[in-house]
Amino acid sequence: MVDVRAAREADCEAIYRVHVAAIRALPGGTQGKAGIEKWLAGRRPSGYARTMDDESFVVADAGDDIIGWGALSVPKQEITNVFVAPAHHRRRVGTAIIARLENLARAAGIDVVQLQATGTAIEFYLANGYQSDPPVGPGAEWALMKKRLAPAG
Repeated sequence: MVDVRAAREADCEAIYRVHVAAIRALPGGTQGKAGIEKWLAGRRPSGYARTMDDESFVVADAGDDIIGWGALSVPKQEITNVFVAPAHHRRRVGTAIIARLENLARAAGIDVVQLQATGTAIEFYLANGYQSDPPVGPGAEWALMKKRLAPAG
């Protein structure tokens, strides 16, 4: 069973591990695998702790194992991150993270939440009620996506 809860600073090492594993599992894109490794080289667990001061972080906790995480920037009205450990893809972990972030957005008074989706995640977000704005065609490398949130109730 997965519990999506507010992240704590003590979770930063696990968030980092999930993030690195998820990014390494992506296709190389225009930057190639070397570009991915260069980007990852600048990441540190302490960076997540600093970002937690400005964004609401959640983690998907499966017992003693964090298997996914996400973040919401209330001032930007944007979901900034959703990552799931590759071994847990297609098990509705990402959907549970999105649902928790959307609930946080509603509680903050956000009517429309947005995010930037990589090409590999566009279908996932479409399946979760997001629309690309502007529309993108097949094979797009990224899309700005938005969703109108239904009022809590």
